[in-house]
Amino acid sequence: MGHQEQSQQTIEKLMKSGVELFSRQGYSNTSIDQIVKHAGYSKGGFYAHFPSKEEFLLKIIKDGIDFFFDDLKAALEQKDRNLLAKFKDYSLRLVKESYKQGSSLLLIHGCMNSNELPMVKERLIQQMEEWRQFLTHFYQVMKDEGIVGSPLDARILATASMALFNGINLQHFVDDRIRLEDMLLVLLDLLQIQESN
Repeated sequence: MGHQEQSQQTIEKLMKSGVELFSRQGYSNTSIDQIVKHAGYSKGGFYAHFPSKEEFLLKIIKDGIDFFFDDLKAALEQKDRNLLAKFKDYSLRLVKESYKQGSSLLLIHGCMNSNELPMVKERLIQQMEEWRQFLTHFYQVMKDEGIVGSPLDARILATASMALFNGINLQHFVDDRIRLEDMLLVLLDLLQIQESN
């Protein structure tokens, strides 16, 4: 195995351990020592890849959600695209995978603790604004193509979609009878999707 592959494997193991421990013990109650011990590495291995525990948390959150936006960007670039079908598929994948990986819960946890972690708060604001701007653009394209029929501004729809994502994840975390998949039904209604016959 090459150095780059080994480095990536180390990052993945550390992040998996971080998600497990943050989810079980909370961010504040989890130390870097616990993360590296759980992953089977040294503190040096951690600091070779992450400058701080805060940056580590932010990477877990970003990596666990960014795939959705990467998928949507790729869909926009395709000539023969079906934006609605792809949006539905990618949205379901987002709620399921980000919850399973723990990134959606860590996003909520990071937001709730951000007043105690000013750098995390600042970076989460920037990250969520980046996501909001792209989603605004994507919704505007869907409006222009007659897919989204809501009279609401695309940015308001993007903000509401993000709030819906966070809310359904929080409720599912507390009560697993709340189905993550139901988010898509509400989201499509919010957007007033115009299905072509």
